[in-house]
Amino acid sequence: MIKKLLFTFALGTAVAFTSLAQICTPNVSCIPSGTTYGICPDSATGMAIGTVGVPYTQVMSMMVPPDGTDFGQPLATIVSIDITSVDSLAPGLSYACAPTGCSFPGNSNGCILITGTPTMVWNHQVTVNAMAYATVFGIPANLAQTNKQYRSIVVAPASVESLDLNKFDVDQNSPNPFSESSEIRFSTVTNGSVDFKVFNMLGAVIFDSNYKTTKGLNTIKIEANSFAPGVYIYSITNGDKTITKRMIVAAK
Repeated sequence: MIKKLLFTFALGTAVAFTSLAQICTPNVSCIPSGTTYGICPDSATGMAIGTVGVPYTQVMSMMVPPDGTDFGQPLATIVSIDITSVDSLAPGLSYACAPTGCSFPGNSNGCILITGTPTMVWNHQVTVNAMAYATVFGIPANLAQTNKQYRSIVVAPASVESLDLNKFDVDQNSPNPFSESSEIRFSTVTNGSVDFKVFNMLGAVIFDSNYKTTKGLNTIKIEANSFAPGVYIYSITNGDKTITKRMIVAAK
């Protein structure tokens, strides 16, 4: 029952502050009306992707229900859901809650501020440990919870690469990560065409197109709204050689 309350409560991080106003302000506007629980952003949207050496901030807002009606336990009263620890966070990141102490009372809204400066490339599933406190007919009914939903993803800054115009060569897309659009520069030694493909992390092709090219520098523009936020692999093939790179589509 309580486990569903935490279905998206895997978080990345934040520096501890001393007061509610300094930490974060809950914003549950993305939770559908008529529901009594949820979290913003949800697991489909995911957390923003971090970059090594760049300050990071993410606010997660949670709506805690008053009872267990939505989970088939209408006689259970939710006292609180307390976050006890968050494991596998990217180095340099930490978390703090509003209310302080990370104890979210039943029938309330709260938030977690995730912040810090990532110090290394990271791509690990985050584990949130919590204790759910409830009562049934006034009798305490507590249940420890472990939840794994989000990933803490940090990438290295895009490197400045120089294309070799005397051969087929592909640059890293820039900017990367991106939330609106990005460009991939590549060079060819003849006029012709290339195949451009984008793969998800399971290896499935989710975009496939052919582009005409001219000798020298060429550019492919990518629109973020064509992809869900996440990590992707793209490849450009000139018929004889394939070059692959990784790109990150960030949530807006």
